[in-house]
Amino acid sequence: SNYLRHAFSEPSRNLPGTFAGAMSNYLRHACVAAVFGQTLFAHGAVDARTAGYVPDDSTRFCLPAAPQAGRMVDSVSEWVDALNGLLERGLADHAARPEWDAERATRGGEVLLALQNRDAMWGRSIVSNSYADGGCITTESAAHVREAALADAEARADPSAFAAVASDPLDAGVAVWLLRGGIRRVRSVSVHFCCCLEPSRSRPGPF
Repeated sequence: SNYLRHAFSEPSRNLPGTFAGAMSNYLRHACVAAVFGQTLFAHGAVDARTAGYVPDDSTRFCLPAAPQAGRMVDSVSEWVDALNGLLERGLADHAARPEWDAERATRGGEVLLALQNRDAMWGRSIVSNSYADGGCITTESAAHVREAALADAEARADPSAFAAVASDPLDAGVAVWLLRGGIRRVRSVSVHFCCCLEPSRSRPGPF
């Protein structure tokens, strides 16, 4: 619609090479992840697949035949900085190339479209990986379902299969990594779940 087009693509009069639409302004002031004191904020699940993982700037918004390029970083602070740097570069790339190319194969900021898509990220999206879409997720039966879904996704080499994988909020390895970075709680701002070691829909829980 024209409204959405203007929300993203209305040219800025004050910042040449950028856009002044409401959504563009919002994204320019946003963070992929943020740390306040001992709390880490992210939209989706900080799990064994997303913790420390930073997608490459060349990541495409597609159904890939194999995992796309990315890298691992050691610390929580380095990871948060790297994700937010990716956001800044993606927005700048979109401002420089807002339209599809002649072959309609790619466009500026495509990495940000991929970042929020579990399929494109091969199950490693800090935006859309989720601890749950409802129900109790800390039972033994829930763990079996999660493990089976993950094994199926990897065995089939099918990126769309990761839609059935719910993240583990009690992953000991992730907890150790977060604690080493001074993080004692994780707050998922996804509408689906508030993530922590004591999951609740209304409050974060402590590590």
